Amino acid sequence: MKNTFVGTNIIFLECVDSTNNYTANLFKSGAIDSGTVIMTDKQTSGRGQRQNEWHSDAFSNLLFSVAADLKLWKIKNIISLNHIVALSIHDFLSAHTENVKIKWPNDVMIEDEKSAGILIENQYSSQQVKSIIGIGININQQEFDLPRATSLKIATGQSYSPRNMIYSLVDILDGYVALYQHKGSEYLHSLYNEHLWKRNVNHVFQFDNQMKKGKIVTSTIEGELLVDINGHHHLFKNGEVKY
Repeated sequence: MKNTFVGTNIIFLECVDSTNNYTANLFKSGAIDSGTVIMTDKQTSGRGQRQNEWHSDAFSNLLFSVAADLKLWKIKNIISLNHIVALSIHDFLSAHTENVKIKWPNDVMIEDEKSAGILIENQYSSQQVKSIIGIGININQQEFDLPRATSLKIATGQSYSPRNMIYSLVDILDGYVALYQHKGSEYLHSLYNEHLWKRNVNHVFQFDNQMKKGKIVTSTIEGELLVDINGHHHLFKNGEVKY
């Protein structure tokens, strides 16, 4: 069955500076339609959250972006889009290995180590809300600059073909967009919280230049993180807390 929302067209590139930049330029000019996926084997200037760089070995990982017209997808807020993408990556990795969790707001962990990241960037106009969904998943890479990172190969001991794997992940993404339209934002938010990394587990949180022990209670539908610290609830926005 043909995908309705994601994967209507898949374009493979050997090398590009950033799939998000490349996809954004084509989408803005009208050269590609919503649902187009652009994947690269090598990214020379990959980007992560808050202007951080995303380093990835060439021909080793899943690096791609999806062009999304949120009006066509009937998605009313970016937080729900983040839930859709995070849940899709969670399910994709869980098909191959165990102990996969979503680290608020937009990382996916295997065995307490980062295996995937999401970068969603938006283009607003009076007629449309367009999003570029950037996804990076460590598949075969075995050495990292980051102290807490892993890959599917490290977790399973097996090697994979990223270009072949894109199709199953695209199918899962497409299914979650359809599920969102059928069940709504609250339902996907509840699924997201079910898989939240360190939820109800004692952990150290860094904020306001201090380190304190606490427990994640939940994430909110507005995209904040609710943490219980010594019996007091603290709400954090993206970038306000590290853990």
